[in-house]
Amino acid sequence: MQFTDLNSELQNVAIPQSMINLFAQSLYAQLEALALDASASLELFENKAYTEVKTFLQAHIQQMQYVLNSVEILDRMEQSQA
Repeated sequence: MQFTDLNSELQNVAIPQSMINLFAQSLYAQLEALALDASASLELFENKAYTEVKTFLQAHIQQMQYVLNSVEILDRMEQSQA
């Protein structure tokens, strides 16, 4: 997982709730896209396109790592607002 600690100088900067909400909405869209893409690997597997399945899964893992980092950032942003 990528390093997600914010710069210590920026940790005390208040983030507007509207920006947090917008970030959360974009994260929701990313999660929806991941869910919708999941069936693509099944089609490739059924067609015995194993190289494409491996490539797809590697890209999917990378996308999931980015989303995981974004969820961590969103959690920290919302905790700082509390």
